[in-house]
Amino acid sequence: MFTLVMTFVVIVSVLLILIVLAQNPKGGGLASNFAGSNQIMGVRRTADFLEKATWTLAIALVVLSFLATITIPKPEGEQKSVIESKVQETQPSALPNFPMPTEQGDSLR
Repeated sequence: MFTLVMTFVVIVSVLLILIVLAQNPKGGGLASNFAGSNQIMGVRRTADFLEKATWTLAIALVVLSFLATITIPKPEGEQKSVIESKVQETQPSALPNFPMPTEQGDSLR
């Protein structure tokens, strides 16, 4: 399942890149190619299509990313990390080891 979702993520990402590159920030882009000719899809309809395709692919990418997170394969059995096992093996001492004065009455100065 994870492989299928990641395949869709890659396909949607490539399509989103192509759609964004086809647009021009100043209103030209792919839509400007149809300005001189009278096509079935005019300039405005092409710009509308590119905008809707951009939003649709962006939303699909977000949804697929969440789906990929949910379907990530998890390790079988209960495996602990090295750090977690070290923490559980370590015995906490009851009191810290402070230096104590010797029997001869020396103080710690």
